[in-house]
Amino acid sequence: MTTTRIRRCGEAALLLECAGLAEAVQLAGRVRGLRPEAVDVVAAARTVLVTAREASALPGLRQRVEALLAEGPPSTQDPPPTQNPPSTQNSPSTQNPLPGDRIRYPYAGSGSGGGVADPGAAGGVGGAGGVGAAGGAAEVILDVRYDGPDLHAVADLAGLSTEAFVRTHTAIAWRAAFGGFAPGFAYLVDARELDARNPDARGGEQRVHAEPRPLPTVPRLPSPRARVPAGSVGLADRFCAVYPGASPGGWQLIGTTDARLWDVDRPDPALLTPGTVVRFRDAGGSRGSGGPGADR
Repeated sequence: MTTTRIRRCGEAALLLECAGLAEAVQLAGRVRGLRPEAVDVVAAARTVLVTAREASALPGLRQRVEALLAEGPPSTQDPPPTQNPPSTQNSPSTQNPLPGDRIRYPYAGSGSGGGVADPGAAGGVGGAGGVGAAGGAAEVILDVRYDGPDLHAVADLAGLSTEAFVRTHTAIAWRAAFGGFAPGFAYLVDARELDARNPDARGGEQRVHAEPRPLPTVPRLPSPRARVPAGSVGLADRFCAVYPGASPGGWQLIGTTDARLWDVDRPDPALLTPGTVVRFRDAGGSRGSGGPGADR
């Protein structure tokens, strides 16, 4: 692990600058073990923000962080590499580098009754406080109508037909790496990217299986849309996300879900939290002909 710098951030926080996303996510999970000294730990694409109880506690917290970094990352030689099955079955996730975040089911409007968001059935996920068997990661399945206005363009970028692209997108096990932009907005990545034993999953040479193939980096739109409807599923850079509410946005839109990503009336307002495994399930509908909301 090569953390390039530890910076003071305000009066009572440290900003840890990392080499990349996988390192930041792994490091955040380790730093959470420093609680209660670390009252808040927030990962991002290449940084980890660590907040102390108060300014006077920051020097001690920094010492503990430096000692943690000196230990190096935990060994990853014994467990087998993560396997990412090319299907949308509710198989248990493996090798979760993030702490397990419990999604409390059932709540009003949750589950398969609405056909939009299911807790994964395998691995003990589901029921109140259910979590996955491996790594403690909750799993959520989102039903998606692949009707986004940018679907064809993104499929072309990937060198796939629209149908093949949908099969690939639904076959990938996605994982919420961190949140940002808006309440309930989770940055999802191919879970293989967060596997310390497989850092070059997108490159292909070290992938455990040829299927599902990793998706390419997707550029943002040259000019953001003034309004992206809630529930729009988009891709940008290496990330996938679902817009929790209507807002401006420059991501390439590939589909729509009716799942409520953010609901203040739920015990946990955010449906997707860091560590959650997300699988997209094709709910049918048009293939990019009508844009988000076309099949409502």
